[in-house]
Amino acid sequence: MTDDNFDREAARRQNRKVTRSSTVISLIGVALFLLSGVLIYKLTPGPLEKQQSILNSQVATNVSFEMVQKDNFNQWGKLSNTPESGEQISFRISTNQPLHVSLISEPNQSHPRTLFDDIRIPPGQNKIINFNNQDYHYTVKETDKQVQFCLITAADPKVLAKRIRSMQEKTHLSELPDIHCVNW
Repeated sequence: MTDDNFDREAARRQNRKVTRSSTVISLIGVALFLLSGVLIYKLTPGPLEKQQSILNSQVATNVSFEMVQKDNFNQWGKLSNTPESGEQISFRISTNQPLHVSLISEPNQSHPRTLFDDIRIPPGQNKIINFNNQDYHYTVKETDKQVQFCLITAADPKVLAKRIRSMQEKTHLSELPDIHCVNW
């Protein structure tokens, strides 16, 4: 009888070992299945993101950029004459898509310098550039005989940073396309 008990005990141990192994394998399989589901969920864009990317890819970015000055009624109007020393000018922008922009200036055909880096411009018409929650103004200096301002634009801040770096390799702003540049 001891042989029968020994055989039964060995069979029970074998069954427990098989049960433990299959349970562990099943738990690993379930964990991998859940992990793959979470990864698929996280990496798949939602319907709103898909729709926005389709719309953004179909619509070209239109940007209008102009220099403005205050008139006698303290309203911003298009720059009509060469500003005098001490006078403030600003910049008005219209865009159909949100943009990240940087403003570069080049007074008297000297070396270009950055006036501000990476501000976000929401879509809209005839907006004065706003920097640090205030309208951005440039005060004309006595030495400013001829100044060119160029707006570097991109939909993404990383792309903007690359464009600024490539622009800094240029000697003058005249090497940039005139589409986003204004001067007096």
